[in-house]
Amino acid sequence: DNSFTATMTDAQWWDIPYGPDGTAAPENSRFLRMHAAPAVVPDGGVHATVMVIHGGYWKNKFGLDDAYGNAGTASLAPFFLRRGFAAVELEYRRRDHEGGGWPGTNEDVLAAVRKLSELKAAASSCEDSRRALTMGALSPERLLLVGHSAGGCLALWAGHHLVPPPIVLALAPVADLVRGYELRVSDEGDAVELYMKQAPEGEAALAEYSKASPAALLPVKFPLVVAVGEDDADVPPKLVEE
Repeated sequence: DNSFTATMTDAQWWDIPYGPDGTAAPENSRFLRMHAAPAVVPDGGVHATVMVIHGGYWKNKFGLDDAYGNAGTASLAPFFLRRGFAAVELEYRRRDHEGGGWPGTNEDVLAAVRKLSELKAAASSCEDSRRALTMGALSPERLLLVGHSAGGCLALWAGHHLVPPPIVLALAPVADLVRGYELRVSDEGDAVELYMKQAPEGEAALAEYSKASPAALLPVKFPLVVAVGEDDADVPPKLVEE
């Protein structure tokens, strides 16, 4: 079953496809990296399941196993594992993948969350005891989304769409897509426009931005922590503060 393929001997994690056809297509862009269950599981189960959503302005060159340490988030899953959480990392279609960008990238986040429930339900039929323990430890009903930069935007967006609502920790999130477009965020200044496939100009385009931008989905009705860096030049704090 290619849904449960270990990537390593005595795996520290398993990469699990969640695409609608049971694969990670296109270009291995849709999978969950399920980290092996924590060494110490608290009484009553893990505190929550952490889903780490990397950033990188939705560019294809940023992702799991990239040259930048999973777009700078490689330390997060181990951090939470050591503290009694289950942890998965999300790989998703980015803007130049077939079907990537808005809305496909966002739909991948929701599909990945649904996959967590499938994995937990399948734990009893998994013959690999270590993998079964890890699957059974998942707690989709207690979900903590940790997103950085563009991943913070996705985490905030998902918080408005998931039932039950998750806890969201948004790190330097691109929280306002219209303002992000106006500020020309990213090195090239075109990250938001390429992700949305259009500029926020005209009634139809603005309607799409209002569906995708967390700022347009206020008020927040889920537990939320937002962290920003005062001197962050890549994601200016005013994207959140304003």
